[in-house]
Amino acid sequence: MENIVPLDLMAAGEVGHVVQVDGSPDVVHRLAEMGLREQVRVMMVQPGRPCIVAVGDHRLSLRMDDEAEILVALSVIP
Repeated sequence: MENIVPLDLMAAGEVGHVVQVDGSPDVVHRLAEMGLREQVRVMMVQPGRPCIVAVGDHRLSLRMDDEAEILVALSVIP
């Protein structure tokens, strides 16, 4: 069973993949342009507001607010 959490509740160093991006169409489209879309692997670099996440070779600074919600399935390391 996957542990699904909002992106802004991830701890530093946690890794997962995006399972859902909700919000207004404009915001969801902009996030997709920046690389945050379903099935993309993300790593929380620095939690908080704004948070910094790694998406591939890029680092994104995001201020999560009520305009969008990103849900992430955390990777389980055995």
